[in-house]
Amino acid sequence: MAATISVLGGGISGLSAAWYLSQRLPPTVKVQLIEGSSRLGGWVRSEIRQAGGASFLAEKGPRTLRTGGSREALAVLELVDDLDLRSKVVAVSKMSAAARNRYIYFNGELNCMPSGLASLLTGLPPAVRCLPRGIFHDLITSKNAPEDSTDESVHSFVSRRFGEEVDDNLASAVMHGIYAADTKELSARALLYPFWLADHTGKTGVIRGLRRVAKMSRANSARFSVRDSMERQDNDSRRAKAPEFWEMIDEASMYSFRNGMQTLTEGLVSKLQLRSNVEIIAGQPATKIQQGTDGMAEVVLADGQILSANHIINTLPLHCLRDIFGDVRSSSLIENTPYADVAVVNVTYLAKQIEPVDGFGYLVPRASAGDSKALGVVFDSRALPAQDGDASISRLTVMLGGPRFKSLFGDPGSVSTTVLEDAALETIRNQLGIQMAPADVDATLGRRCIPSYTVGYVDRLKSMHEWVKSQLSGRMSVAGAAYGGPAVPQCILNTRDLVNRHLNLDALDTPQNVTGLEEIISNFEYIK
Repeated sequence: MAATISVLGGGISGLSAAWYLSQRLPPTVKVQLIEGSSRLGGWVRSEIRQAGGASFLAEKGPRTLRTGGSREALAVLELVDDLDLRSKVVAVSKMSAAARNRYIYFNGELNCMPSGLASLLTGLPPAVRCLPRGIFHDLITSKNAPEDSTDESVHSFVSRRFGEEVDDNLASAVMHGIYAADTKELSARALLYPFWLADHTGKTGVIRGLRRVAKMSRANSARFSVRDSMERQDNDSRRAKAPEFWEMIDEASMYSFRNGMQTLTEGLVSKLQLRSNVEIIAGQPATKIQQGTDGMAEVVLADGQILSANHIINTLPLHCLRDIFGDVRSSSLIENTPYADVAVVNVTYLAKQIEPVDGFGYLVPRASAGDSKALGVVFDSRALPAQDGDASISRLTVMLGGPRFKSLFGDPGSVSTTVLEDAALETIRNQLGIQMAPADVDATLGRRCIPSYTVGYVDRLKSMHEWVKSQLSGRMSVAGAAYGGPAVPQCILNTRDLVNRHLNLDALDTPQNVTGLEEIISNFEYIK
């Protein structure tokens, strides 16, 4: 019987895993992509809406991708290249206001964050004035890490080393924008690892300790010199074949697609549908994962079908694993990882550049929580004007909820879209002074959409590694937003590494004994 690999979940991680498998496996090996809903793409969702005679884009999930030379950034760019999506990319110049200007809503005003030494010389806005004091505090404060502590909250760490103001005014805003979560719950070890390591491995504080951490990082990177060399050669080859595209990317700070981020997931789906050995099963959720009498892994679908697989790549959210493994004792990561509820409200006006400032948008820190129901606002038309075409419009996105969703709006399962839309319009009127009526307002609620890496995450990740190894006699790996980072580039890179570097696809008859977490965990180990 032909070998089969089943991929559970049709979001960005599942789609990219299926894509990399389809590239590496011969036609005789089957790839099954199983998605419980009728729609592929997960939280990546772009809609073209119409109002007032205008047609415009509404992003419901991730909206931009970063450029640069990191492995994460290059993994996405190379996927864009492989999918022939280069002509659909729209880029943001490094010199644009969207690249340089990002704001914090503080004391009822938009405070522009410093973007370099020049901005520091022109004077710091009120929200940022705590930062020099915080740096000085770290430099003169001896080591004060809790004895035998393996982790602490971002709030505790930042407050202890730089002062509580730095967390309340700045760090809390950044974490609202990335994780829609409270720094008092998030793990410093997981999310601020270089800084946490600088503090815990020396006696001179964080700032002075970063040089030591950089040395450790170089020693750690030396382990991957062969991998890195091969990846550089591949990138050089790509640049030679499409020089104009890569030159555009080199001049950009971030990018997206003319018709939104869904272009990427649709490109993956289109390519997968052309592969004779790829089967896409949508609208059939997996209800159980078990081991068959022949030792193979089995996926039980809602309609009763039982699909046999040599190996499973499981990209489902953690809260789904609890259900599909039934009575099997689960991991602490599964049981103790909360997910944030976030409402995304797209607001479109029939006028250009109505925002009082030019830039990417702004975030709301804890210090301003009493004045705002929002986590932040993105100025979509300022950030990516090419997506508007010739339309005279202004698109904004208001993000609501996160750690305060229930206290502000009640049960996410019963809140009305009208309540969310009214909160978004109130935010825009009060914080941006925009009083004109919008042409279109559309709220989308993301229930349990972003995993929170709470205190103790790294230790729970290690226990998850052991738990996955113990399931199905080594015939399952995991990938997705709950492991190593929730952003699109991290999800894509981790699935690529799993398929291309860790799984032995020439020996699918035997258990792989690869969890997909090995390299992620190793990133939290340091070389002395």
